[in-house]
Amino acid sequence: MSDAEIFKVRNRLANHVSEPGGMTAGMAGTRAARELAAQQGKSYEAIGEALETLEWLCQDKAAPMDSVYDLSTTVLDIAGLFDDKQLCRAAYSLCELADKLRTRDAVDWAAIKVHVNGMRLIWNTPEAGRDGLNAMVEGLWSLTEHLSIDDGEPEAETPAA
Repeated sequence: MSDAEIFKVRNRLANHVSEPGGMTAGMAGTRAARELAAQQGKSYEAIGEALETLEWLCQDKAAPMDSVYDLSTTVLDIAGLFDDKQLCRAAYSLCELADKLRTRDAVDWAAIKVHVNGMRLIWNTPEAGRDGLNAMVEGLWSLTEHLSIDDGEPEAETPAA
């Protein structure tokens, strides 16, 4: 019987890490966090602009629900990058509300305004002081779920022709 030969196979990823310019996952995570933190100011300005536009839409009351949905997903996407859970939950609730309204060809600007005001409150409150806002976010979800209780006509206004 012949002797077993042992071959040491070098992993391609290990080769790339050891090459000049390569980096470990930890190094990449640190770099990504640093780059993300550098963009936080501009990103939060974009959230502010989206909230201002939503506030304007609530006053104008003429925009389609697609516009409300698009703006709320913008807030959701940016807040998600920075792990802002409360703002994400409020924006997601508004996304669900807008989606339910648009699929029923209805509008409910009062419910949308409550969501926008809640998102503005969260956005303006420092994260350390947000513990009391959890109940408000739950209330936003209750409002959104209220629309789906009846599969018939929603209690929302129908759009003007």
